[in-house]
Amino acid sequence: MDVIAEHRLEVHYPDGMVVSVCLRVGRAKPHSNGDYVCPVQAEGLRLWQGPKEFWGVGSFHALIIGIRFLHNMLSVEVENGAKLHWEGGCNLSSCRIYSELSQ
Repeated sequence: MDVIAEHRLEVHYPDGMVVSVCLRVGRAKPHSNGDYVCPVQAEGLRLWQGPKEFWGVGSFHALIIGIRFLHNMLSVEVENGAKLHWEGGCNLSSCRIYSELSQ
């Protein structure tokens, strides 16, 4: 996979387990049938581990479908009680990631 974006986070599960998760999005590439395919990968989630390829009408469409899938997997983990944290421990729901930019 030709990785174009990667994000690392910690998932804190309700049973007390904390795992490192790495999400990756690959470059969408044309397929011989005329569509595009975009690979995504997750390492560390309980619900799903990749890689998986998503098809779209164009490169942007395939990319958005792949990213939406990763978002949906994280959303289901949260619905099941998991808490998402930036790598290093800051809770994503309360972390001010742009505080340095606004000063």
